[in-house]
Amino acid sequence: MNGIKEDIKSIGVLDSGSPAYQEALSNLSSRLKTLQDNCKEHFEDEERELLPLMEAAELSTEQQEKVLEQCLDVMQGTQSHLFCFFIEGLLPQDALLYLDMVTRSSSKERVASMLLMVVE
Repeated sequence: MNGIKEDIKSIGVLDSGSPAYQEALSNLSSRLKTLQDNCKEHFEDEERELLPLMEAAELSTEQQEKVLEQCLDVMQGTQSHLFCFFIEGLLPQDALLYLDMVTRSSSKERVASMLLMVVE
């Protein structure tokens, strides 16, 4: 995400027909593609390494819910501004699974806040 917001702002002030605009747009597109690839790789790493450990731990339903709450707390505190970007990058069936998981949170305020980000 380093510098992407600044790139977007700088594109906004350029003449849309200029070569500088086209170059800046191309550079932004490349950076966003790299970010998308890095996120995808990160999620695949988690699925390959972290999720099998979670399954092996054989947590009770109550323990799973506690871990989910802790994960959502961390995500909301550090990465909530990326939530829409994340959801938009998922395949529809994966987005529905993720949103289903979020809605199981005991914090209805958090659920409402996250869902509002999706629809706005």
